[in-house]
Amino acid sequence: MNLESEKFTPEQSLDVITSMINQAKGNMQKSSFYFLLWGWTIVTANLGVYVLLKFTSVENPFLMFALTIPAAIIAIIYGVRNSKEVIVKSHLDEVSKWIWVGFGINCFIFVIFGKFVNWQINPIIITMCAVPTFLSGVVLRFKPLMLGGIVFWVFGTVSFLAPIEIQFLLAAIAVFFGYLIPGYLLRKSEG
Repeated sequence: MNLESEKFTPEQSLDVITSMINQAKGNMQKSSFYFLLWGWTIVTANLGVYVLLKFTSVENPFLMFALTIPAAIIAIIYGVRNSKEVIVKSHLDEVSKWIWVGFGINCFIFVIFGKFVNWQINPIIITMCAVPTFLSGVVLRFKPLMLGGIVFWVFGTVSFLAPIEIQFLLAAIAVFFGYLIPGYLLRKSEG
């Protein structure tokens, strides 16, 4: 079909748009892996820091976040392997990918320069999690992810008001409800 020479009827235009959304939804549903990988990694790191701060005198409990390094390597390998399997990439797939890349870059920047805010970056990162999570829910038309985004906004806001050790507990709870529950529901919807 030559798109330049043919005129679409409104119904055909709607069909093309619906097809693109469904393709993006199919590709994004395969991303449940990322929600589960990052969900479990971040929950474990936050709970680890909370326990170490609360019950030990470990000098640097924040090293628990080193768990994100192997998780990032796993995510990259998984992404490269799966990108070869995707037959059609829609514009929504690209937009979603770059929203998450932008989020990752922001997290990296906050970690690198965290000392300038006394390492109190958890409320910022949890609040930032809301945007790509919520938008992924919008793209997929998947309410659990939209609700996950809202959870991140609420817990991020509350975290600004909480003592530092409680911030890690709040972050773990937010990630559980914001990534893990939607991730498992997304995985279930894939089948």
